[in-house]
Amino acid sequence: MNSGIGDKSISRKTTPGTPDGRAVPAAISGVLRCGTCAESVRPLDGGLACEQGHIMRFVGGYLDAASPPRDAQEAQTLRSFGYEWTAFDAIHPEDEEFWRRYFADIDLDELRDRVAIDVGCGKGRYTRFTAGHVKAMVALDGSAAVTSAVGNLRDLPNSLVVKASLNSMPVAPAGFGLVSCLGVLHHLSDPRAGFERVARLLEPGGVLLLYLYSRPAAPGLRAMALASAALLRRCTVRMPHGLLRTMSAALALVLYCTLVVPGHHSERYGLDRLLPLPLRFYRGKPLRSLWLDTFDRLSAPIEHRYVWRELRPWFDSAGLTVESVREESGLFIVARRPAEG
Repeated sequence: MNSGIGDKSISRKTTPGTPDGRAVPAAISGVLRCGTCAESVRPLDGGLACEQGHIMRFVGGYLDAASPPRDAQEAQTLRSFGYEWTAFDAIHPEDEEFWRRYFADIDLDELRDRVAIDVGCGKGRYTRFTAGHVKAMVALDGSAAVTSAVGNLRDLPNSLVVKASLNSMPVAPAGFGLVSCLGVLHHLSDPRAGFERVARLLEPGGVLLLYLYSRPAAPGLRAMALASAALLRRCTVRMPHGLLRTMSAALALVLYCTLVVPGHHSERYGLDRLLPLPLRFYRGKPLRSLWLDTFDRLSAPIEHRYVWRELRPWFDSAGLTVESVREESGLFIVARRPAEG
């Protein structure tokens, strides 16, 4: 939590706004809370303050509610994703197709009047597409990725970028009709605790969309590939990010030429023997998509993988109704908090 006050000012009598002159949507102002004590906040010159005197400043277009990392592992994780989403900061045409894959089981029409939050938004590539279907959108991340998210969401007046970790999210519990958390929890030291914090953000009737890494339940080609990647990660998580970025490009090129391209041609020309090749979703996509995801898998210091039976108790304990579970080299889960009454 930052304690200083920025140089630029906002009126105490109006809706708070960012230093670039954008107003914070009223629907989002209503769910913002102090990241330190969880009290309501009010506009103050350059930011927001609670009655206890804790201040969150607007910095470079985002609301800064970041707190110091809890330990060295969390600090390493934040550095990893901060580098990733500032090095790979652009949103590309294929990102919308990836977004549609995540949201395939969501009724988008239902979201029209809801306030949403994307927990662990990275550079905001999925936040951007979600924002067009909701009333207002919070993009939250604890890393330097927020600087990229600000640039990618700047033209969306219904959005606000917030820098904060899952441990100190400056938002109200039960404040959101849609909570998305895509590819985040499996990088935490305690994923279940992170899940519980995310689940508490859901209002009655609200929808939760999660994506978590999976592992195969039986031996096979994918199990062998994951085991090999796990061995490689023992070295790569210790590499300088710039060097790993270069190495990831070379590795992605090899995978693209040996698995993705043959698999793509197998679909195009009906070569059934090659259809089972892995990395199916990258078929027809540019190499840069696989490069990014290769870096992502080899850089983050923590990686957990699950089968659905291990996750089901999380949802039961949180009082959520699971609406769909889809396995596509990862678990896409949609759940809902039951409506009151």
